[in-house]
Amino acid sequence: MVLLATLPAALALLALVLQVRDNGIARHRLPPHALGGHGMTDWRRRRGDDDIDFGNRGGHFDVGGATASSSADGARAAFDNVGDATPDKKYHNLALTREGLLNTAGGVGKDAEDLRVMISTTTADSLGKILDWVDYHKLIGVDDFFVFVEGKAAAPEVVSALRATRGVRVWEPGAELDARRFKSRIWKEPWLGKFFDKPCNNELFVRQSLNMEIAIQTARVEKIDWHVHIDTDELLHPAGDSAYSVKSVFASLPADVDLLVFPNYEACPETDTVKDPFREVTLFKRNFDHVVRKNYMESYKLVTGENPNYFLTYGNGKSAARIQDGLRPNGAHRFHNYLKTPVEVKATEASVLHYTYTTFDDILSRKNRCDCPKDEESLKQCFILEFDRVLYTKWDELDETEMRAFYNERVVYHDEKLKAHLLSNGLYSRMYTPQIIVEGVRAARVEQAMNALAEGEDDGGNEDPHFQWTTLGEAEEEDDSFVVKRA
Repeated sequence: MVLLATLPAALALLALVLQVRDNGIARHRLPPHALGGHGMTDWRRRRGDDDIDFGNRGGHFDVGGATASSSADGARAAFDNVGDATPDKKYHNLALTREGLLNTAGGVGKDAEDLRVMISTTTADSLGKILDWVDYHKLIGVDDFFVFVEGKAAAPEVVSALRATRGVRVWEPGAELDARRFKSRIWKEPWLGKFFDKPCNNELFVRQSLNMEIAIQTARVEKIDWHVHIDTDELLHPAGDSAYSVKSVFASLPADVDLLVFPNYEACPETDTVKDPFREVTLFKRNFDHVVRKNYMESYKLVTGENPNYFLTYGNGKSAARIQDGLRPNGAHRFHNYLKTPVEVKATEASVLHYTYTTFDDILSRKNRCDCPKDEESLKQCFILEFDRVLYTKWDELDETEMRAFYNERVVYHDEKLKAHLLSNGLYSRMYTPQIIVEGVRAARVEQAMNALAEGEDDGGNEDPHFQWTTLGEAEEEDDSFVVKRA
């Protein structure tokens, strides 16, 4: 009854957001100066072959650039793996020459409303969380979702529901997917080789890269313009755009820009009882590319405390790529090109919000994620990020009560004076837009489900199976707010 009572207000809010986006997306273009000028926080350069920037600010996942064998022949070989296309379609409009690259680049000369944007992801999340993530990104301009499911996300009922969702394409684990991955040329190249034959996070990193390559191949055939790779605990945040649209952000880029990096902001829980991060967490640690460097340096130790790095997880953002000939993944956070050195810029206001370690359940999940020896070298084989290694070893030292205390000390922000200081100097930020949008899309799903159920009853109980699965979900595993369940 409480949900139904709040439904009209939530729907009205959603309608307002939709109206703002629909009224602004075709007209608004970011001004040219949005990408220029400030040498500290935005830049424009060509990615080199070994463009890796490790540091003490958080994990960094660039894994190197094109090899000596990169060539038009190599790019053509990569396109041989497009399994969803007939041989005649594989090379349709693929001008695999350096001179033809500009003509094949996705989105060049298009207005925002005409762009086609795709997100790819590899996920083991629950159905309700994935639907929140999909619906949020639809509202800000994403058209297609290439979802590679694992774990509980690969359950038949979840796969069925996702495939019934407009714009979502699902790849299930199995022989067919393995065969496509096996044909990938990246097995023969050194740029990802250091992650091969290692368990846990390294293994996931390789799977993500292979899945990205499949997504690129499919997007090329389907004439998608832009490809973003993020996880289902991340939300794109097109700040600085009056339409709050990623399409407007991409449309504002010059035609020769190949890659756009969204600096990451890390979500900061303020209680250890968070269950629904997209709705409950509004405090974010801003990326060093978006803050005053002096403030960052002066407050570095204050922010880091006893943790290994400024960010608990990665610090190098996530990249979007213009679909074009020769495009390839460069690890899970970047793209490169077999045919040229791509031009990459950083967004000066837009970001990707990373809801990492926002619930104590995230800490609990690390306990059984891997089975690794506890010596330093073995831990590095299992975990890419240092804070992941810290958590894994802590489970040998602490029981659950002590681990919760550790979580409150290292991750949760209780100190009001500290928060006020970090907000005032611009290192942290309050963001409510994602929270409001997620509330709105959930309300819209509720109304859609209720209408479907009512129509099913009017038709003698023959319900649409799509609404059944997208609204029921896994009640025992999810917070009730994620899904609608029959009384």
